[in-house]
This record gives sequence, structure tokens and C-alpha cells, in this order.
Amino acid sequence: MAIVPHLGGVRAALIARVFRRNIVLMTLFEFLWGLGNPFAMYLTIVPAYLTALAAPKSVIGAAMALWTVLAPIQLLGGHFFSGRRRVRIAAAVFAAAVAVRFLHDLALVLAPGIWTPPSAIAVFLASCAWYVGGMVLGQSIYVGVVTDNVPQRQRGLLYGVRAAGLGLGAVASSAAAAWVLGSLPSPANYRTALLIGDGIFIASCLTLLFVRDAGWRPPALREPGFVRALAAKARVLGRDPNYRVFLFFHLLNAMANSLGAFIVPFAKERLGVDDARIALLTVVVLGVNAVFASGFGRLADRFGYRMAGTAHALLLVASFLVAATARGYAAICVAYGLQGMVSFSLMFVLVNMSVELRPAMSAPDLAALGNTILLPFLAVVSPLAGMVVDLSQSYLTVFVLGAAIALVAGGGFLALVREPRTGRLYTVASPPMR
Repeated sequence: MAIVPHLGGVRAALIARVFRRNIVLMTLFEFLWGLGNPFAMYLTIVPAYLTALAAPKSVIGAAMALWTVLAPIQLLGGHFFSGRRRVRIAAAVFAAAVAVRFLHDLALVLAPGIWTPPSAIAVFLASCAWYVGGMVLGQSIYVGVVTDNVPQRQRGLLYGVRAAGLGLGAVASSAAAAWVLGSLPSPANYRTALLIGDGIFIASCLTLLFVRDAGWRPPALREPGFVRALAAKARVLGRDPNYRVFLFFHLLNAMANSLGAFIVPFAKERLGVDDARIALLTVVVLGVNAVFASGFGRLADRFGYRMAGTAHALLLVASFLVAATARGYAAICVAYGLQGMVSFSLMFVLVNMSVELRPAMSAPDLAALGNTILLPFLAVVSPLAGMVVDLSQSYLTVFVLGAAIALVAGGGFLALVREPRTGRLYTVASPPMR
């Protein structure tokens, strides 16, 4: 696998020397994490477990919104954890995030009789909040490692290889997960599955200890003070019309994607999909992502992230239309697979488009600031959609709304978002001197 030595100097040579090693280790990390996903993947198992506990849809929406609500934690990653040991710190943060939920799972499995549904829901949500917070912090550190150690035109390639590893891992353990979820009574089946999955997640973190961070750069001089430094970076982004336009339409894609969380409760309640087949939805979403992620990455490498954003919108529209007309499990698999492709690549597009628009800023800072700016909007979408379902007892409204939002996003990416690789960007006109 050849490296294009356009990064310059000694750093590019170091990256080239360890690139093969790193891509193998990063892919192995994804494969091992994928082994745990059919048991404990957040996107699938969390809403299914909460549905089994008869949690209100607004509570399910709140659980899925945790990734947005806790996004500001990303701001800590680039500011405080950008040193030479950032790979090991990321591995430790990932493991600590999962370990608390693992202990929660163990307590529920060993003492199931003491938990009433309301208390089980509350404790589970607390453990999920810790899990999501740790994952958000760990990702904000790890994304810098991945971005800095891969040349710009090969980031899509690495994304595809990592996605393939994640999907293969899920396929390898899918039969075991389906057996656990299908043979045990509910909700004990979900608690056992979460225990197994979280144990595998913790073990997978060990592979990151062997990644060599050849792309690490000493942080640039920054303003003293955490808040002051963030404010300065936010001002830079706010003055860039190209970034503002991109982020707005990326927000619309993210809002539409967040509504896809209700496909799993819809499948269980309206179509009667059993728990074993719910587990297989994880395999569907990761398998589809594994097969098509390489093509999506190559699309971004060749045509840029403007086209990747447009592809997100089209996938979302198709997903919601299939879900709205679904009458069986096969249609749910198609809709959920399309949603999964977007869910797994939203951060990929946000980070890399932002890096190309603002190359002077680090990838962790751009990811953290972008997600924090989106927070006030994304935090309310899933809970409000859950309230709509609770009040109307219908999922159709949510699916139609998601398709409409995605259509607007797609039109915006095609008509208004500028591709930085062309050099034809919006400019801010200065007032004439008098």
C-alpha cells in the first residue's frame, strides 16, 4: 500500500514507515470491537432493551440523544490530551467508559430480582451516560491519531478498511449473539448480551497500545486558558462562510439520522420482530457498512466531502421511505442498513471536510467544536420525536419528517456547499476604504 509523500520532511517518512503496522492494528481494533457489537451495539441494543423494559419513547429518544448532549466533552480531548501518549490515553478512556457499564451489566445479571423496571431504566441510563461520555472523550483523542497518521487522499481508504474489520467482527459473532438473545427470556437476554459485549469491548482496547503515533505534532502556541482558547477557535470558524454553510447542511443530515433510532422500536412493536432478529440487525448494519464503506471512502477521496454529504442525504431519504412502507423484516433490514451507513460516516465527513476547510486547526478541535455547535439542535430532536410517537402512537410522522429534512440537506450540499479542493470558495468582501 503506497504512501503519497506529500506531508513533507521527517514526519512523512515516519508515517510511511509505520503505516502498514498502524493500519493493521487499527483494523484489528475495529474487528475485535465488532465481535462485541451484535451483543452490545448502542444503536441497536439500547433502544431494543429499553423497549423490552416498556420505557416511554421519549426516554428512548433521550438515551439516543446522549451522544449529542455529551458532545462538549470532546473539547477536552484536543486541549488536554494532545501529547505523545495520546494513543494510550485513548485506549484507557475507552476501557474505563465500558468498564462501568460492564459492572452494571454484571450486577443486573447476578441480582435480577431486586430491580424494578423503573429502577432498571434509571440505572441503565446512568451507566449509558458514563459510557457515552467516555466514548466521546476517547473518540476526540483517537480521531486525531487516525487523521494525523494517514495522508489526506488515503483517509477514505483507511475508513473503508476499518469499516470492513468492524463488519467482519460482527458477522463472526452474530450467531452467538442471536442465540443469547433468542434463548433467554426478556429482559435477561439483553442484560446477558450487554455483559458479553462490554467484556469484548474492554479486551479490544489492548490493541491500541501497540499503535505508533508517528503523525503526532507538538501543539501550536495557543491562548492561555481553556475557555479563551476555545472562544478564539470558535471565532475563527464563525467567520468562515464556507464552514458555516457546510455545517448547517451537515446538521440537517445529522438531525434526520437521529430519527432513524426509532426504526428498532417500530420493528419490535408494529412488526413483531423478535429479539434474536433484532440482534441480527446489528450484523445487517455493520455488514452493509463493511461492504459499502470502501466505496464511500473512495467517493470522498476522489470527489470530495461535498459529494459525500449529498450521498448521506440520498441514503437517508431512501431509508425513511423504506421504513415508512415496511411490512416485514426484510424492509426493516434495508432501512436500517442505509441508516447505519450514514451513522458510521457522519463523523468521518465532519472531521475531514472541516480539516480541508480549516487545515491550520487540528482534527480533534474541529470535531469537538463542530459537534458542540450542533448540540442545541440535535439534543432536542430525538426526545421530541419520541414524544410525538408517544402522543400519536404512530411512527409514520417521524419517518416522513426525516425524509423531508434529508431532502433539504441534499439540495443544500449540491447547490450551496462549496468543495474546498476546487478553490472556488465563498469569500468575505471587505467594505471599500473611504
